[in-house]
Amino acid sequence: MKRKLKLATLSLVTVMLTGAITGCSSSKTDGNSGATATPTSSTTLSSATKDPYEIAIAMPAFGAVPKDTQAVQDEISKITKAKINATVKIIPISIGAWAQQKNLMTSGREKLDLSFEFGAGYSSSVATGNFVAIDNLLDKYGDGIKKQIDPAFLSSVKIDGKTYGVPVYKDYTTGVPGVLMRKDLVEKYKINVASIKTIDDLDQVYKTIKENEPTIAPLGAGLSMPSDVYVWYDKLGDRLGVLPEYDNGLKVVNLFETKEYENYLNKVHSWAKAGYINKDAATTQANASDLLKADKAFSYFIGLRPGNLESEIRANGKELVYAPLMSNIYSTTSNTQGGLWTISVNSTNPERVMMLMNLMYTDKELANLFIYGIEGKHYVKASENSIDYPAGIDSKTVGYSIQSWIYANPSIAYLMKSDLQDMWKLTAEANQKAIKSKALGFTFNSEPVKNEVIALKNVTDQYAKGLESGTLDPADKLPDFRAKLKAAGIDKVITEKQKQLDAWAVANKK
Repeated sequence: MKRKLKLATLSLVTVMLTGAITGCSSSKTDGNSGATATPTSSTTLSSATKDPYEIAIAMPAFGAVPKDTQAVQDEISKITKAKINATVKIIPISIGAWAQQKNLMTSGREKLDLSFEFGAGYSSSVATGNFVAIDNLLDKYGDGIKKQIDPAFLSSVKIDGKTYGVPVYKDYTTGVPGVLMRKDLVEKYKINVASIKTIDDLDQVYKTIKENEPTIAPLGAGLSMPSDVYVWYDKLGDRLGVLPEYDNGLKVVNLFETKEYENYLNKVHSWAKAGYINKDAATTQANASDLLKADKAFSYFIGLRPGNLESEIRANGKELVYAPLMSNIYSTTSNTQGGLWTISVNSTNPERVMMLMNLMYTDKELANLFIYGIEGKHYVKASENSIDYPAGIDSKTVGYSIQSWIYANPSIAYLMKSDLQDMWKLTAEANQKAIKSKALGFTFNSEPVKNEVIALKNVTDQYAKGLESGTLDPADKLPDFRAKLKAAGIDKVITEKQKQLDAWAVANKK
């Protein structure tokens, strides 16, 4: 969607997010149906909503805070006031100060009821007691949420058997790893896209581009790397111990010791030596898509999800074609925990907050206000389920917008007219077809090995990007990388992760 920020656009977001965040749950058949679920019975609501309450909502802001936030907030409050006797106060927090500001609000016992949470911070925030456990609240006031989200995905965010957040309603898969290429150059050099099945098939393609377009890198890499999406294993959160083929009998292995990892490094190094990858791939702060947009790259890797191709074409301003490099898609804990909505421990009325959460996942009018703003002012209808900007207004001048992927359930909102109009139907199908990782629902608690994890991060920071961008020669540097990982304690971390995974498997009868 138009407001979806590409995962690797900001380095912070690259760390926080683990996959492109659009999509919907496999329990839906058509995300644009617009059906509104009743939060709970009218008798229960009348007693629980007797007194008015203001719900403070923290949301990350990418760029300047929209100037019309107050006007949109007022319109949202009209709906919530009528339905649950509550008003809302939106608290936009700059993405650069997000984690720090949220922590300060929580520790300072400031007014905070509901907030978005990046998946990367979810487990640690639960450990520090920032959120309310919501299992009982979901049972009492969250019927709509439970109808929207497949139980397997809703259960996958549990930590020690308790639910502390509701995952954003989206594509819960890895996407299909593949390569996006400039259509004009594909046609100019008569590249047979259908013949590209594996990364080995890209050798001749990249050779053709290198020989004929000397100012363009055949493959762009930078903040986003091929290794971010060309993945054949469940990362189990941090890649410090993974599950090959998303199963492996739940036996955790050292990724960096595997032959598959070594083969991948050899491939990208051969590309780098041939001049197929931009020379500054290991150090540039540019995104791979930014390089293509600036006519500095022919292609980049992506985990393709429904609607991605259209949004990438729109963002790059160039026609693109896509070739898949793997056939299967998977669902992992990292995919479902990419973004969540949580109730703050600071809230004095978690019951009312859960009622609002339920509305956010089920009420179409509320979804459109949160995501797009006010009809006629910030958007106009283009068809029954699609919208466009009003005359004389565009994405840069509109008075209100948020990144749609942070909203609780964007699938019930309108689509921009330039979006793939059946993307939510296709997303539901993708969620249904995805192979669920054997460890879906497992969250690693790194506290027992926190010193080793810190030391290992220092090692991976030193070697991983250089190797995975093809800049460093694996014949020379991979043995050093492996040795330093050993010295920093990777075996201890893997042993601890295996111990926790075994206990989780027993508790969940895996």
